[in-house]
Amino acid sequence: MRKSLFYSYAFSVSLYIFVNNEINAQPASVVKPLGKKNQWVDSTLDKEGWKYFKDQYVQDIAEEEGESLPASVPSMLQSGKDLFNALTGFSFSVRRFRPRGLSNRHFLQFVQDINMSQLSDGSIPWANWGGLNEVTANQQLAAGLRNNEYHFGAAGSAVFMQLNANKLFPQTTITHNISNRNYHHRFAFTKVWNTSKTGWTIAHSIAFKKGNGGQFPANVFDGVSYFLSVDKYFNNQLWSLVLIGNRQMNTRTAAVTEELIHLTNNELYQPGWGWYQGKIKQANWQFQHQPIALLSQSYQVNSIIKRVSTLLVSSGEKFNRGLDWYNAPDPRPDYYRYLPSFYTDSLLQNQVFDFLQHNPSQLQLNWEKMYQANQQSTADKRARYFIDDKVERATRLAFNIRYQIEYSSSLKLLLQYQYKWERYHYFKRIHDLMGAAYSVNWNQFAEDDPNAGVAIQNDLHHPDQLLQVGDSWGYNYKMHLQQWVGLAQLVYVLPKWDIFSALELSSTKYRREGLYRNGLFPMRSFGPSEKDRFENWQFKWGITYKINGRNYAYLHAMAASKAPLVNDIYLSPRVSAIKHPAIESESFSKIELGYMLNAPSLKVQFNGYYHQTSNAMDVMSFYHDGYRNLVNYALSNIGINAFGLELSASLELRGGFSFNAAISLGNYSYSNRPTYRIMPDNAVFETEKGMIFFKGYPVAGMPSMAFYHGLSYRLNGNLFINLSASFMGPQYLAMNPLRRTANSINRNMNQSAIENWTRPSSLSSLYVTDLAVGYSFRLYKNSKGKSYALQCFLGVNNCFNQSFITGGFEQLRMDQSRTDLSRFPNKYYYRQGPLYSLSLKWKL
Repeated sequence: MRKSLFYSYAFSVSLYIFVNNEINAQPASVVKPLGKKNQWVDSTLDKEGWKYFKDQYVQDIAEEEGESLPASVPSMLQSGKDLFNALTGFSFSVRRFRPRGLSNRHFLQFVQDINMSQLSDGSIPWANWGGLNEVTANQQLAAGLRNNEYHFGAAGSAVFMQLNANKLFPQTTITHNISNRNYHHRFAFTKVWNTSKTGWTIAHSIAFKKGNGGQFPANVFDGVSYFLSVDKYFNNQLWSLVLIGNRQMNTRTAAVTEELIHLTNNELYQPGWGWYQGKIKQANWQFQHQPIALLSQSYQVNSIIKRVSTLLVSSGEKFNRGLDWYNAPDPRPDYYRYLPSFYTDSLLQNQVFDFLQHNPSQLQLNWEKMYQANQQSTADKRARYFIDDKVERATRLAFNIRYQIEYSSSLKLLLQYQYKWERYHYFKRIHDLMGAAYSVNWNQFAEDDPNAGVAIQNDLHHPDQLLQVGDSWGYNYKMHLQQWVGLAQLVYVLPKWDIFSALELSSTKYRREGLYRNGLFPMRSFGPSEKDRFENWQFKWGITYKINGRNYAYLHAMAASKAPLVNDIYLSPRVSAIKHPAIESESFSKIELGYMLNAPSLKVQFNGYYHQTSNAMDVMSFYHDGYRNLVNYALSNIGINAFGLELSASLELRGGFSFNAAISLGNYSYSNRPTYRIMPDNAVFETEKGMIFFKGYPVAGMPSMAFYHGLSYRLNGNLFINLSASFMGPQYLAMNPLRRTANSINRNMNQSAIENWTRPSSLSSLYVTDLAVGYSFRLYKNSKGKSYALQCFLGVNNCFNQSFITGGFEQLRMDQSRTDLSRFPNKYYYRQGPLYSLSLKWKL
């Protein structure tokens, strides 16, 4: 089926090209009467010149015979900004809004033609170029299923970032940002030279970010970002070298329960820090530094063919740092057993509540106690508590070659091939023994195993290994991932219609390589596993009716088969190569219908859509109280239906004012009952299997209604003010699937209790007001006419000082009696007060 699709598509493209060339073929030297005046022209014409004269000749004949030919209407600009995303992209992000109810897999980011989405989990490593605002703003957005000149695109949107020095605006700028967000100060210097007479263009930028405290008193942020781009012209070639990176270390915030907010009377409470030797000591950190180098060549092969080749090399690591412990009490102050809700006796509840309110230090980490426990644990000071890093060390290679073939202004063909190779090395590393002398590479969850002497060993090749700072422990494995992608896109431009179609074929390979022989799975943990290979395809087409140069109507459709993510194939790659028992490719289809008005004083964009996902997979790992162990919860046959509409408008008023509005309405729900399988970390067989009653339940993460409206004012291009507000309707939290299975329903529950137990959790509606002010003025102008200017921009979110929840989730742990929802209540992310960012940019 896939091969026949590809061959039929290739044949139709080839046939059309052949016919079109035969129709338009003309001799090099022509002598023809042109126009009604019968003038003779003797000249040698290139292809574009001949097209011009041919079109003029046909038009003249039509006028003589009284015929009326349709006037050619220009196509919608591919590089034009999507109005809905431009208005709502920032304002709706306060609730982690996902446009059109699509998952992260359907949003792509490209850097110099390379797809940056990781094959492991589909995520985009935004932090790799974070902080380089002055040079990364050169982007084009392809919203929805619209065609573009770079790639197949994505169902949600695809962003194409071009970092060639010659494509950046020449500038010398110094920037200082002041903020109460993650970082409080950012200093950046950017220089982009004009292209020299010898064909060289150079651009570089460096930025420093730092923050302490802010909204969360224990937060710390330190980062440095760097960028270098060098271009060189050689006749009809452009060679570009780009180096980009961001070294960043910052603390992490955690979701908390409503009970803790009530106990502390502080919506910004964070449990991950405490006092040690008179100073704040934070336990939860994250680090990343994965620099990227890109070498590209743009080559104009001839007048109609352009080839762009890009090579990417990237290597680095990121990690999450946190507390760990062995045969010791849980040190987390928000552990459910330490809170009043754990006790059923009301007197005990009140006593614990009063004690915590009068001793707030008990709700922070007790570092002194942990260090003391390490000193007193054993005669040889084995660690009870320690800090480790969960490391992901990545190496990535990618190569892309793209041909743009413009047979005429009416016919364009895009051919592309991309190869990606990625290797991820996952392990845990001892960072701090907290005063202890050593730790041991044991698995405490295997102590109850009948063969505990062997099962407890994380690495049988080094049994009872004593660990020091810097040693790997716990798990140690690599993932080897490869993907080949080939695509073809044909665009046909008619006077009143634009038509396109695109086909993408891909082949994806996954393989796990274990570096530890785990005691629980000695035969299925060490060495390379069997390879998994997936052959997939995507096809889309679209048609646009160009009513006139301002009004456009379009219809787009897509069908796709997507390979599962490697993180959804292996149940617990930390300890074994055991795979999901129901591996299959995900199916996806989408259709969208829209209208666009682009007039000088009024812009309107409407988009209606429907999409369907089936055969999706997921794997969740968490601590299960019933098994008293880490378990892996494998879901398969997940189906989702979504339909809705987006409407946005921008109206220019008198006196420099404009009014903007956007609305999103949608319905996103599960279309069937997925299958689940439970496999504990220390078992080689399924312990449970069944169905999850998700059908008809809402998908988390997207409000069914979101509305934006704003009033802007501009004065002489120097002053800009925008006051806007956003409303987001009720939004559902990520659900715990265990609560929606037959095994989780207690026989003693009545209908009301069952409904309460299975009802999806939601967040209340939210209305937030934002303000943006920009002003620029000239500081100085020298005798040579060179100007020095200052640009100021102030952005304030949540102007009216509201406190609200930005997101959250249902805990995967649950009360084994199936009656007490408060035992493991929902966790939320809170925000309090206004957030501001002031940017000062000196243009030298």
